[in-house]
Amino acid sequence: MNPSKKQFALIIGAVIILMLNFVSIFNWFGDLGGTGAHAEVYDELFTLYWSLGAAIGLGVYCYFIYLVTTSQEETEDEPQIGEKPLERGSTKVAFAITVVITLFLLVLSDVTFDSIDFFEKHEEYTTDESFTIKVTGYQYYWKYQYPNGIEYTSAGGEALRIPVDVPVVFEVTSGDVFHSFALPEHRIKIDALPSRANTGWILAEETGYYPIRCFELCGDDHAIMIGNLEVMEKSEFNVWYQSEGEGI
Repeated sequence: MNPSKKQFALIIGAVIILMLNFVSIFNWFGDLGGTGAHAEVYDELFTLYWSLGAAIGLGVYCYFIYLVTTSQEETEDEPQIGEKPLERGSTKVAFAITVVITLFLLVLSDVTFDSIDFFEKHEEYTTDESFTIKVTGYQYYWKYQYPNGIEYTSAGGEALRIPVDVPVVFEVTSGDVFHSFALPEHRIKIDALPSRANTGWILAEETGYYPIRCFELCGDDHAIMIGNLEVMEKSEFNVWYQSEGEGI
């Protein structure tokens, strides 16, 4: 098959557009921002998947161009009774492709399971300074409960407060329907279910205010179920924690 110059230009143009899609996705993800230990792990995993996907896509597109730009001699290949079918291609190439795909899957599986363990097994990363905050989702606000009895909700606009550089565990549940407690800039998402408590954790590395969202469609006013996370210096957090706790 020998395509005309117009057909060849269309093929090259289509391949370029497809590859630009890979680039645009990577640029979009890079502009999302992110902070904290979880964001680093998540972003590294995304970059690995994107890189392997781009490499495989480029290889497929190059092979496609090769097929449509090289001519093959026409041969008679009508099956005859009693004759062994003709073998096409190379078994070595097929074996090599199988090995490469297997290696890709092994690498992806290993890195993915390590990332899952990092997100879910907080016991391996908590310290003596760590503590657990109970987070309960309601239509359409979050309720926060600290170990010393501090308790308030996001309905009044008050932020969830945690100290910087201290692993904090979230025990998340729901008081009505399904919700999902999400910290987008930290790449953390924990399902809030009325039937059980799910746990997650955070290690914030920068002070500041960060958005809290519900990532589960939970009703008509789902869009207003928002809040803020305030990451404070340890000394400031300790002053707030002790002063608020004494009044309980």
